[in-house]
Amino acid sequence: MTDKNAIINDNSQEPDTDLYLASTSPRRGELLHQLGLRYRKVNAPVEEVALPGESPPSFVRRMAVEKALNGFQKVPGAQVWVVGGDTLIHVDGKVLGKPRHRQEGLAMLRRLSGRAHDVYSAVAVVHDGAVFSALNHTRVWFRALSEQESQAYWDTGEPQGKAGSYAIQGRGAGFVERLDGSYSAVMGLPLFELDRLLNESGFWSKHV
Repeated sequence: MTDKNAIINDNSQEPDTDLYLASTSPRRGELLHQLGLRYRKVNAPVEEVALPGESPPSFVRRMAVEKALNGFQKVPGAQVWVVGGDTLIHVDGKVLGKPRHRQEGLAMLRRLSGRAHDVYSAVAVVHDGAVFSALNHTRVWFRALSEQESQAYWDTGEPQGKAGSYAIQGRGAGFVERLDGSYSAVMGLPLFELDRLLNESGFWSKHV
């Protein structure tokens, strides 16, 4: 069922675009602009709970698909393309979500300090009811962090609302010693995979 109230209008977006982003994340929007894409946002929240025994790669891919499908159901017509994405951080067999408070955020930074962690980022595109999805796995190495700089970083407000309590596109970039994989995926949307899915789903053939 189409829900016009779910579509978020933005004066910077073209009103006649047929590409929708099922996310209110500013960083995912920035990444779409990086590919030269015009889009509209659609509010399509889903319940982000892992199934019993579900692996992190399976969970993050399922979330991206569910977000894209939910968004597709809320926009008019079938001849639209709806993008959904999801990202999670995995270390020591534990998934690090968004910190609920300062103590939890600092604990996450301690866990990531001076070592590597895995970032799983999935993207999905729904067009005319068909689902296209892809998964990216990136390995990220943090330098050692002192307690003082972790606390100072938290006080900037940047870690709040960020999985793993850091943002690679912000001040958190200073903690990243190196990465093996995709920078855009760690930001929240793997652009190489998205470009491929837009091609597979027929978007580029219509718009280029």
